Amino acid sequence: MKLCIMLYPRSCLLLAIGMLTLVGCSGSTEPTGAGGTGEGGGPGGAASGQGGETFGVGGGGGENGMVEPISAPNEEWTWIPFDDAFCANGTTTGIGANLTDKSSTVVIYLMGGGACWDNLTCYIANTAVNIASGYGETNFAQDSKYLSGSLFNRTNSQNPLRNASYFFVPYCTGDVHAGNNPDAVYDGQPTKHVGFKNIESYLKRIAATFPNADRVILSGSSAGGFGAGLNLWQAQKAFGSVRVDLVDDSGPPLPSPYLSETLEGQWRAAWNLSATLPENCAECQTDLSGIFGFYSQQLPNSRVALLSYTHDQVIADYFFIPTDKVAEGLGVLAAELDGYANTRYYFAAGSDHVLLGTPETISQNGVPLFDWLTKMVTDDPAWANVKP
Repeated sequence: MKLCIMLYPRSCLLLAIGMLTLVGCSGSTEPTGAGGTGEGGGPGGAASGQGGETFGVGGGGGENGMVEPISAPNEEWTWIPFDDAFCANGTTTGIGANLTDKSSTVVIYLMGGGACWDNLTCYIANTAVNIASGYGETNFAQDSKYLSGSLFNRTNSQNPLRNASYFFVPYCTGDVHAGNNPDAVYDGQPTKHVGFKNIESYLKRIAATFPNADRVILSGSSAGGFGAGLNLWQAQKAFGSVRVDLVDDSGPPLPSPYLSETLEGQWRAAWNLSATLPENCAECQTDLSGIFGFYSQQLPNSRVALLSYTHDQVIADYFFIPTDKVAEGLGVLAAELDGYANTRYYFAAGSDHVLLGTPETISQNGVPLFDWLTKMVTDDPAWANVKP
């Protein structure tokens, strides 16, 4: 189904950005996922090490010997509750797991669903999902019905990640999975922006479950794409010498002025991003797009992918810019990414939002998205940028 852009004043930002599918304008959802694995199986050893002391932790993630691994039936979606992970309303949450013994590849996918940073956006305009209601096992029981397609499709031979163990990370913190501000209060309403800390808790147990993973793919769409991009460094730290790659779908951190300094400043303050961005990424402290250059330097062996529609209407409305400015901003960002040996982008023509919802249907310049992703995960040297 097509994404529904809610027809309300732009000043209220009434967009459910990042829902992989929206039904009408009611807010009910049918999320489709991302995930999968390359062919082959058997135990995997640590992959190539990463540059820099920040990420050169021992294989498996350091302290994970004291962390309880996750146990779940093979190839069946299972809810894993966490007592140290919280939604914005203070209730606990967790993750979905779908494990397999077909390979040693792990996919961690972050759900999208908007963002909020004050009383208007969080509680009046409701521009982020699950803020007041939270997200628990009942929510996942409903959403998991839709997690058998797309990159979670184990029966599609085109899916390069079909044999992976999958983890689905719900979204209920309003901070693109990147915040560490448990004490926000909006018009008397306590609000926990703790997406980054939640990811930290999840990573500890996932890394403990797969100490011999051969590859980890961190991905997400829209708000989840932003979150995956901003969490790659802590995912790599958690897995140590096990290589972590990134697939950021429709979460482009456009440079200024396309993402205005005022709006970015509001996000930084509300979500306390200064506490979650890597300390040794100086450019990240003033420009979120600087995270790609940081990964190029610190994670040269990882592959980093950015997917986007050229004139994404949701990103345009979310950033308060016209769609031609999204295209222009992507062009500026692409010029930066062209200089990084480990980073590629796949830009499809159009104003739609998110590509991983139906990747098997997308092709640009004769390059099917699934083929492009296959080149990425198999380390094919022919993996190249795609744009109209």
